[in-house]
Amino acid sequence: MSIQIEDPTVGIVNSTRNNSTGRPVGVWSLSELAAAVDSGTITKVFLATADNAGRPLGEYVPARRFLRHVDDPAAFRIPLMIWQLDIEQNTDPNLEAVGGLSNGAPDCLLIPDLSTLRVLPWLPDTAFVICDPILADGSTLEIAPRQILKRQIARLAARGATVQVASELEFFLFEEGYEDSWEANYQRLTPASRYQAAYDPIASISVEPFIDAVVEQMGKAGIEIEGVSSEYGLGQQEINLTHTDALEMADRHFIYKFGVKAIAARLGRAATFMAKWDAASVGSSCHIHTSLWSLDGNTPLGDQPIFDSFLAGLVGESRKMCLLYAPNINSYRRFQPHSFAPTTVACGDDNRTMSFRTVGDGPQRRVENRIPGADVNPYIAIAGAIAAGVHGIERDLPMPDLVDGDGYTRDDLPQLPTSIDEAIALFASSDAAKEGLGPEVYSHLLTVGRGEQRAFLTQAVTDWERRRYFERT
Repeated sequence: MSIQIEDPTVGIVNSTRNNSTGRPVGVWSLSELAAAVDSGTITKVFLATADNAGRPLGEYVPARRFLRHVDDPAAFRIPLMIWQLDIEQNTDPNLEAVGGLSNGAPDCLLIPDLSTLRVLPWLPDTAFVICDPILADGSTLEIAPRQILKRQIARLAARGATVQVASELEFFLFEEGYEDSWEANYQRLTPASRYQAAYDPIASISVEPFIDAVVEQMGKAGIEIEGVSSEYGLGQQEINLTHTDALEMADRHFIYKFGVKAIAARLGRAATFMAKWDAASVGSSCHIHTSLWSLDGNTPLGDQPIFDSFLAGLVGESRKMCLLYAPNINSYRRFQPHSFAPTTVACGDDNRTMSFRTVGDGPQRRVENRIPGADVNPYIAIAGAIAAGVHGIERDLPMPDLVDGDGYTRDDLPQLPTSIDEAIALFASSDAAKEGLGPEVYSHLLTVGRGEQRAFLTQAVTDWERRRYFERT
C-alpha cells in the first residue's frame, strides 16, 4: 500500500530537468513559474526566511503579484521583529533593538534569491523562494542566519578557499500525528519501529510509505539525497544529504527539515528533530562533513596546510563555539558517554568516539563535526565552523594531533560543555567568535542563547519537578 500526496508539479513541462539548463534539478526559472501560473497550476508563492531557530517564516503572496514585482526591492516585506521572537513566538525584551516596539516595530524588505526558486510538492499550488532580509535603508540585516553564513564564506574566500559541506540529519518518526502528540503531552507516543533496528530493512518496511514520499518529493524539490537508513533509536531515521557548497547545503537542509515535518503532518504522523526527545533513548545528530576546495571549486585541498590549519581552528575553538552547534537546553542531554554523541574534544582518524573525525586521505580528506544535534540552525552551525576554521588559518595553526582509542574513557582531554549555561559562558569569552562573526552577530547570538536559558530557568515547571515535589514538599 502506498500513500499519495498531491503533487503540484504534475503536468508542468520540464518539472524535472537536468543540469543542461545551467540550474540544479528542481530549481525553476521565472519563465517556468510564469507558465505554471498561466496554466493555473501555481497560484501563490511562499517567501521564506530563516528565523533564529532555523525555521522558515514568511508570507504567501499571489503568484501573479510575485511575477509583477519580483524586481522591485520594496515590494515584499515582513516585520523585523521576526528576529526578536523566541521559539514560542514570544518577544524577547533583550532583543528589543531588533524591530521592537520602541522603534515602531518596523518592517524589513525581503529580497528573493531566485537561485532558490522551486516548487515543493508538499505545498500544493505553491512556489517557494528563500529571501534575504534588507533593512529600510538598504543595508543587509547582519543578524539574519543566512547572512551570517554568507559573511563567513566570504572570509574563507579571502583566505583562498571555498568549502563543501554535507549534513547527516537524524529524526524520530511516530505513528501519532502532531495534534494527537500535543494532546498526549508528548507522552507514551508510538515509535515507528518496535525494536532497535539500525540498518535493518525489515524494520523499515512499515515506514516505507513515509520514507518513499520524502525521497520522491525531495528529488522534485532539488534536494539531493545520499542515503537513507533506520537508526538505533525506536522509530529513528537518518537521511543524508549529498555534499555541495556551504550556502546551498544550508538552504537544502533548511528546506529538507521543513519538508519532513510537512510530509509527516500530511500523512497523519509526527517527526521530531529534537536533539534528545527521550532520556531513555539515543539522541539525534546532525553530523556536518566539511572539505576545503580551491576558489574555482575544482581542486580539493585536503592535503594542503590550509586544511590542517582549518581543522586546528575547528577543534581548538569547539568548546567556545559549542553554543552554535548545540543551541537549546535540550541539546546538551545528547552528550552522553558511549552514545555516539561526543563528550570529549579531540580529532581522530575514522574515530566516531571523538568530536571530530577525519575521513579519507590526500586531497579528498574531509572532517566530520559530530558535535551538532538535529536541532541546529544549519546556517549558524556551518557559519560557526567556518569562523573557527578561518581563525586557525589566520594563525597558521599546525595540524592537531589525531587521537586513537575510546574518547569516552579519556579524562585527559578537554570536555564538551554539559549545559547551555556553560556553553554561553564559553561563547561569551571567545575572541574568535567576537572577531570572526563581528560584534553585532556575536552579541545577537549570545542574547538568543541567554533567552533560551532564561526561558527554562524562570518559566518552566517540568515533569521532574512535579514528581519530586508535588506530594513530598
